[in-house]
Amino acid sequence: MDDRIESLSDDVFKEQFADSPQLLAFWEAHFAGPENAVARHRLLEVSDSGSFSLRPWVDSLHTLQAWLDARGLELSTEDQFGYVGCAGESAGAAANLTHLPSLVADMLEAYGCERAVRRATPADSE
Repeated sequence: MDDRIESLSDDVFKEQFADSPQLLAFWEAHFAGPENAVARHRLLEVSDSGSFSLRPWVDSLHTLQAWLDARGLELSTEDQFGYVGCAGESAGAAANLTHLPSLVADMLEAYGCERAVRRATPADSE
């Protein structure tokens, strides 16, 4: 797997998300470039180890991030991976028949995200 991770360039990912400007922008902000190498490697690990491929994972992480942003919350990248993974596991044996971003959205609506914390603002430091 490490060879695969190292051989994939940002251009490959850009091609995969070219049909979705939102997902491409999300990818570039959170996973592209050398500064995001650790997050990108971790994303590839979690997407390879489960029932869902890379694109549903990125789409699901985008869904989760939009929910957090709308509420002024933040969640560590690792906790975001955990949340999406948990949503995927909730599908059980039917995972290949389900839409991971929808599972995440349903889980957020039903349960919220207890590990998310309020995002610090400049006013907080005054």
